Amino acid sequence: MQDSKKNTGSYYTPSFLADFVSKRVLTHFGGRKRVSILEPSVGDGAFINSLKPYKDLSIKLDAIDINGKELRKAAIIWKKRNSSFKEIDFLKFSSKRQYSAVIGNPPYVKKNFLSEEQIEMSTEIHKQAKLSDATSKNIWVTFLVKSIGLLQKNGVLAFVLPSELLQVQFAEEIREYLKKEFERIEVFTFNDLMFECKGQDTIVLFAYKKHEVKGEFFANIENQSALNNDTFELRKNDILIESKVKWTHHFLSSDELTFLENIKSRLKLVSDYSDSKPGIVTAANSFFIIDKETEAKYSLEDYTKPIIQKGFFVNGSIVFNKKDFLDLEKSNRPTRLLQLNNDDEITESLRQYLEIGENQDIPERYKCRKRNNWYVIPNISTKPRGLFFKRSHLYPKILKNTSGAFVTDSAYKIEMKKGFSLDSFIYSFYNSLTLLFSETNGRYYGGGVLELTPSEFKGLPLPYIKVAKNEFKQYVKTFEAKQKIEDILELNDFKILNTSLGLDLDSIERIGKIRQKLLSKRLRS
Repeated sequence: MQDSKKNTGSYYTPSFLADFVSKRVLTHFGGRKRVSILEPSVGDGAFINSLKPYKDLSIKLDAIDINGKELRKAAIIWKKRNSSFKEIDFLKFSSKRQYSAVIGNPPYVKKNFLSEEQIEMSTEIHKQAKLSDATSKNIWVTFLVKSIGLLQKNGVLAFVLPSELLQVQFAEEIREYLKKEFERIEVFTFNDLMFECKGQDTIVLFAYKKHEVKGEFFANIENQSALNNDTFELRKNDILIESKVKWTHHFLSSDELTFLENIKSRLKLVSDYSDSKPGIVTAANSFFIIDKETEAKYSLEDYTKPIIQKGFFVNGSIVFNKKDFLDLEKSNRPTRLLQLNNDDEITESLRQYLEIGENQDIPERYKCRKRNNWYVIPNISTKPRGLFFKRSHLYPKILKNTSGAFVTDSAYKIEMKKGFSLDSFIYSFYNSLTLLFSETNGRYYGGGVLELTPSEFKGLPLPYIKVAKNEFKQYVKTFEAKQKIEDILELNDFKILNTSLGLDLDSIERIGKIRQKLLSKRLRS
């Protein structure tokens, strides 16, 4: 198992995973007697330990970590002369040497948590690699890019990385960079979380500068013994690589991917029917969104507006009305948005509440610092009629908002384009094909949370059909009475995919099976 160091973004590598990485890298070098290895983020020394058994191989090891205490522990483990242990930020590290291999588990730290100096160094590293600044959103990417530049012409890179590499939008440029820099890429994904870190799904990347068998290969590991016993199979998936489908879905066959792309080419997208944009960004929901009790305690009634904070609060329906909102209030959920203006009079009770935020250093947060007054939230626009919550679990949530409440940026506000109705849009959304593409368009995190960015939501294929008001009204009742989302899909698929779109029953059944395959992978069921 492993410990977590949140302050440095370090997630320690389990010994069996480090052993697998080192064995695979050193096996690649075959009969060579000497190799040079760089470990740019030593951590607890798991990779140092994994290299020790190879006594017949002369390993020139350079090990780096910003944490001197951890580095000294690793140096004691190694106990070999032909080595160097340097206490330095890897971003500052420079070397004339190029290495046979770079191995490790780089830190995962978002750009906004880096120092100004680190941000400048990261920007320069990406610039030198001719990558856009958008690729430097997390320090693990910078470690990856810098390490590539330190490899010999026949070198190997092996990193434990977050699954972001396979699925987030900014990493698409990195994936193309890897394909350009390496003749062979291997990606290992896992059915079980390899780290005790909620929200962080893990992969292992091997990249070979030179290789007899070229291309991009994928393996999904069912359990630890599959690694220990080498009972996995690496497969090529050229259709996946050529398409825009995220690499997390490498277990879909070429036939399945082609089948889906052919259907998608016949359909319009969410963006053809609607405009959407994120809800209100408060910069500190726990402070700016309060419950009725807090509102009364500080006499804030004149400064608050109704708001929906999370999709979790609106389970089970496709309409959120005034009664639903009152039920939220009665359950003492945070439902009141503190909406202040620059010219508002600051009463004594309001001042007391603002001091709570000041004591929590909320004025120092990045978005608050940019405001004229830290407590005045900008861009509070109209109350949305339609909502799509960007994060979901079993299925994405889209609903009609008749409650008169605002919404946070946990949701995208939907406005229909001329000629299309919100009722018909919501009805049409719940079919197996659109939910399947929600899985392929979006990305998922440890624990099975599905997330779609604004562009990923807008890019969903949608077979739109018109429904009458009375039909939608009955549909709302049916939706609320469902036991599971498949009850709705069973009804809608026939009307939307068969009758309207013209897909035969075999194709609809195939769509359902592919969706279940994607869902099972995400939920690890």
